Amino acid sequence: MDVNPFCFDTNRMSDKTIEYVLGLLKRYNVPFRQAAEAVKSSVSAIIKIFDKYCQMKRNPFTPVMCFDEIYFSRKRKKKYILIIINFFNRAIIDVLKDRDKLTLSSYLRRIDKKERNNVRYVCIDMNDNYRDVLNYYFENAFIVADSFHVVKRISKALYDTRNRIIKRFESDPKSDEYYLLKYRDYLLYRKDDISMNMKYNRHFRIQMSEWELLEKMKAIDPELNRAYELYQEYIRFNDTDYNDNVECLDDLKEIINDFKVSKVKEFEECAGTLRNWEDEIVNSFLKFKGRRVSNGPIEGRNSLIKKVLRIANGYSNFRRFRNRIMYSLNRYSCHSFKS
Repeated sequence: MDVNPFCFDTNRMSDKTIEYVLGLLKRYNVPFRQAAEAVKSSVSAIIKIFDKYCQMKRNPFTPVMCFDEIYFSRKRKKKYILIIINFFNRAIIDVLKDRDKLTLSSYLRRIDKKERNNVRYVCIDMNDNYRDVLNYYFENAFIVADSFHVVKRISKALYDTRNRIIKRFESDPKSDEYYLLKYRDYLLYRKDDISMNMKYNRHFRIQMSEWELLEKMKAIDPELNRAYELYQEYIRFNDTDYNDNVECLDDLKEIINDFKVSKVKEFEECAGTLRNWEDEIVNSFLKFKGRRVSNGPIEGRNSLIKKVLRIANGYSNFRRFRNRIMYSLNRYSCHSFKS
């Protein structure tokens, strides 16, 4: 049988070709199929090269780390995986196959206690399982509730309040109330950038400012007005630069009490969440080397991870996916091939 000189398998590939393939795969936006086409090879041959030379070891723990979950596949029983990232350089420390308490506990148990004790801050979303495990294994670390997720929870309370109120006006979609709640609700989440500039409003058929629209919307229902005030109260608290943990805790307790007695059921429920995460929310105002600890760095990494999944149209092999993102998204990660 004639041998096609332009088709390679893993045994017939030259060292230069293998190096070229591994260089292509270092780019997160190059799927295995594209690398195969570039060297006139099969996808299976490219995957064999990657699996052989890109078995990535975990990176050492750092003083400040971020833990977050990401949706991996609808075809798996456990659809979410857990990403661990270095807060300062956004390097991926490791990726766990799921976010279960047992998986995380088993993983941390295998890591030397001395390395774990060097960790000073661990940032998480408001997941009780993470908190329980991390408090146990990181004895010297502050557990930090990511401020973005806390604000997201309170934003949801305001969103749910608005949704409950708008149902009263759904039978009349041309009403002022429905128009404001449906199409101008974004004004409820603004902080200090409400415009006073007058613009023609097609619905009201007059010149109006964003401030006037917001005031009209808040006047629709006392509960909506109160929900807006409570949301803004927490935003101001979250934006405060605290130097005193006692003062921070006092202000948080006052907010929790305001939520509890608000007579807005969505915020009354939210008060319980804030109380449950009181210590971790206060810890989120602590700074390490001048920076407030948050999961901000991990959110950027998550967007790239999602791109890797989307470009490849998903991964069926978790281990291969883990190696791929640690190899392609960590700047200084290296393969093991030696020509």
